[in-house]
Amino acid sequence: MNNSKRWIALFAAILFLAAGLAACGKPGDEAETTTDNTKETDSIETDDNLDEKGYIKDNLPDDLNFDGMDVRVLYWSDVERPEFEETEITGDVVGDAIFQRNMNIEERLGVDLSFIGIPGNNSYRGDFVAKVMNSFNAGERAYDIIATYSRTAGMLAIQGYLADLNGIEDSYIDIDMPWWPEALVETAGVGDALYYVSGDASTNTLHFMYTMYYNTGLLNDYGLDDPTEHVLNKTWTLDKLIEMTSNVYQDLDGNGKKSEGDFFGFCTIYYHCDAFYTGSNMKLVERTNDDSLMIISQDFFSEKCINLVDKLGKWLTTNDCFVSLSGGAVPYQVPFVNGNALFCQNRVYMADNLNASGLNAVEWKYGLVPTPLYDLNQADYITIIGNPFTLYCIMTDVQDKAPFTAVIECWGSEAYRLTTPALFETNMKYKYSQEEISSQMFDILRRTSVFDQGRIFSNDLSYMSELPSKTMTTGGSWATAMKTYEKVLGKQLEKIIVSFQKQQQ
Repeated sequence: MNNSKRWIALFAAILFLAAGLAACGKPGDEAETTTDNTKETDSIETDDNLDEKGYIKDNLPDDLNFDGMDVRVLYWSDVERPEFEETEITGDVVGDAIFQRNMNIEERLGVDLSFIGIPGNNSYRGDFVAKVMNSFNAGERAYDIIATYSRTAGMLAIQGYLADLNGIEDSYIDIDMPWWPEALVETAGVGDALYYVSGDASTNTLHFMYTMYYNTGLLNDYGLDDPTEHVLNKTWTLDKLIEMTSNVYQDLDGNGKKSEGDFFGFCTIYYHCDAFYTGSNMKLVERTNDDSLMIISQDFFSEKCINLVDKLGKWLTTNDCFVSLSGGAVPYQVPFVNGNALFCQNRVYMADNLNASGLNAVEWKYGLVPTPLYDLNQADYITIIGNPFTLYCIMTDVQDKAPFTAVIECWGSEAYRLTTPALFETNMKYKYSQEEISSQMFDILRRTSVFDQGRIFSNDLSYMSELPSKTMTTGGSWATAMKTYEKVLGKQLEKIIVSFQKQQQ
């Protein structure tokens, strides 16, 4: 962005953001919902450490200036929701916040952000990796920061193209700041190394929180409990969900078989059922404190997982549940959007104005709740993030990496005070939510969000997060299926570990 346009755009951005963010709550307004998944900030929240809107200041030096340094950001252009480059003020609150975030980074650090977009989603992971590999092997040093789909970043890390952020001398990244979620830092490390970060920097972390939508009117018609009351009382369990969605099936189209024209208790697609596994407080891959770096979690082969798959399998294969077993080929959300289902499992973006499901256009009231507790003994809800979020990294062939850690830190900091409030408060909590209780449910989803290396390394771990899901949605036995996966996954993880051990020598 050249200097002649920057100041004009800055003035326009301030005008739009002042109006768009005026109603947004301050971070302190959510104090009652803070749990272990949210950074503890009380000890540093003094007047000197807060900006004029009550947001925690970052620790970047005020006089930090890289004299117009070009920052080349290779990003996935097929990102599902806007996150990277916005070229002008349009009046869209989130888009304008992204524009302002980028301007603030450039102004504060004396840099120019150069965005280079290529496809990199689940279908183009290999192409994205090949682009990085070819540039690296040719010695081009064409990219500084990589911002890409989570699974693509996992592939790049395994193959050695990403720098260890923890090993960069004079790094500016402060992982204790609230824009870096504790859950990601804890689970994204490989031994003492950290190859990527995310959080407020990625708008898609909020878009892709897993949830369950429900039809308020239908629940009333069937004399069923308000699920949000169960959520607040910590009685929203798998048993309660199954109870509320059972014995309601109706063959509305009269074709004698389950179809999208019928009435159901629950709708989903097989890979959304990953949320049940994580929501039951189970992990896929865990970091160790020794040279082994990581292990396949014992949760994956546990009696608890067997019981989970068996219980959900018996329910999901009944007529009460409409489940797509073949990707998006079966429009699993249609019964719910048509007002013919009680619940639908999806990410929160199902209700935004870009989603093709049509939920944003319905006239009837709906609400949303988190993934249920495994049972009443589970302390809190756990929300997994859908795979299409961005991980931020630095190329290994960058010679002086410290300045780019400053850019990533500033990116997260500015997003924390600009794009997250715009997206979460203005668009999600007030625009997309039809009732105030839905805002409370959004707060629960956000504070209980977690990540898992087993999902990030999916390409090299047989998409292990989907294995219990495929078993339960087909009514299979996990006690039998897991025996097949145990040896295979062990060998695959060993290859990953060896690669990282070589990198860390």
